[in-house]
Amino acid sequence: MLQSIDGSIVNVAVPQIQKALSAPLTDVSWAVTSYVLASLVSMPLAAPLARRMGTRTFFSASVLLFTLSSAACGLAPSAWWLIGFRVLQGLGAGGLLPLAQGILMALHTGARRARAIALIGFATVLGPLLGPPIGGVLTEAFGWSSIFFINVPLGLLSLHLLRGLRVPGEARTGQERPLDVRGGALLALTVGGLQLACAHALWALGPAALAFVLLLREERSAADPVIDLGVLRHRKLAGTLLAVPLYGIGLYGSVFATPLLLEHQLGMGAARAGLVLAIGGGTSAVAILSSKQLLARFGARSLCNVGAFCFAASMLWLAWVARGGADEVLWAQALRGAGTGMLYVGMNGFAFDAVPPEELVAASGFFYLLRQLGGSLGVALCALAMAGVGTRGTVGAFLALAATAPLALVPMALADARRGRGRRAATAAPAA
Repeated sequence: MLQSIDGSIVNVAVPQIQKALSAPLTDVSWAVTSYVLASLVSMPLAAPLARRMGTRTFFSASVLLFTLSSAACGLAPSAWWLIGFRVLQGLGAGGLLPLAQGILMALHTGARRARAIALIGFATVLGPLLGPPIGGVLTEAFGWSSIFFINVPLGLLSLHLLRGLRVPGEARTGQERPLDVRGGALLALTVGGLQLACAHALWALGPAALAFVLLLREERSAADPVIDLGVLRHRKLAGTLLAVPLYGIGLYGSVFATPLLLEHQLGMGAARAGLVLAIGGGTSAVAILSSKQLLARFGARSLCNVGAFCFAASMLWLAWVARGGADEVLWAQALRGAGTGMLYVGMNGFAFDAVPPEELVAASGFFYLLRQLGGSLGVALCALAMAGVGTRGTVGAFLALAATAPLALVPMALADARRGRGRRAATAAPAA
């Protein structure tokens, strides 16, 4: 939860940080971007490093780096010191989410896996929603440094609780295979280029595409790759990984665009807008808490279908609001939260159904890397549309977001259909 919240908690404190450190906005904005970039780069590195050090050991080291760098961020004397400490914080944070999901899914097998999905779902879905209101309260009450200092006692508590953890199927430490340094560098170039392109530096797309092609070539021959392409042999996981960027665009794009609509077009204050957004967080929490019952009753694919319908309907509703057709948004927010929650539960239940425990960290890293990249693209595109052409741009942004969830269902349906055909063919084949 801390890793997810810290991606958005700084946004509301940017004016206070700018004033306190006497820095221009362009410098302070990198305090947000640097964290995202560093966490995106370190996320897929979690699997190979955990195989070397052991999952529990590396997870504890990541928590420790995140905790210490959080304290350093709160003590930063200038904007550039803050940016440097945020890079360290992002490097520590990147592995936390895939490692946490891998550990929880290894501890909860079979029918109990829905509980793991519910636990990690709180962090991944509610984190981006909780960051801004928590940051606003802490900043107003205790100053901008408090948004970083709050991580210290919670990080230390996590380290204490991890002491007794036993991870089933944990890999042995001390592997002799060399770390894939070239793969890590190419991954950093790919992610950095895409992030810059999302920030309207379109020239960065070329270097990012070249680095991505070289990365794929490198990872096929690396002894211990930073991105384990072998997990793509699990067809349901591969289909979900194609859908995850679209889910990220919808989730993060809607979280970014909705407050702008509420405050700028409907004239709501920040407190009321936050309350409206909290309704979506509440319905999302209900869906995640009910993951075990929902998966047992409807199945992962059906849950994704219902979630996609709810999310698309909520975005169409907000597009109608932006066009001036209505000003009632509470039900739209309730639908949005329920849709994102059901999509998250369904996609996880579908993707990780047949992934063995020793590959869960690598698969989870792939999942969250693509989701975060999709989220960055969604925020950038919504910002471009809403800033450029006024009301028409806002309507267009919500209409585009409405299409993301239904489109995400396509690769998952194809993966499931191919799996079904393969199973029927195997059943019909004569015995040798």
